[in-house]
Amino acid sequence: MNIKSSNKTWIWIIVIVIVAGLGYFYFYGGSTQTSSTLTATSDANAAVGAQVLGLLNQIKSLNIDTTIFADPGYKTLRDYSVVIPPVNVGRPNPFAPLSGVSVSSTNTSQTNLKVAPPSKSNSKNF
Repeated sequence: MNIKSSNKTWIWIIVIVIVAGLGYFYFYGGSTQTSSTLTATSDANAAVGAQVLGLLNQIKSLNIDTTIFADPGYKTLRDYSVVIPPVNVGRPNPFAPLSGVSVSSTNTSQTNLKVAPPSKSNSKNF
């Protein structure tokens, strides 16, 4: 019996050492992977920046034909927009108690509602 408990003890010691080693490498040994990840991220950011610059150059090269504004059909257009007057939005804190209103702490009576059970009919539902 003593030999079996000694073997179990050694197995547990080995398992604890392995878990501790894996934990150490997981938290402290991964610094070399971080630098490669940062390099890949900066390369991806550079590619996105190049795309943005390309799109910006395309937008700058656009030529808008402004002769449509001199067209008689455009000049006959009218603006039918309605001006919306400003309104008061409300209280700054809608959950604050109302000023000038007293709240009493009396119990209000509750209404007991009784619901009748559904009536049983002899008709069949189709």
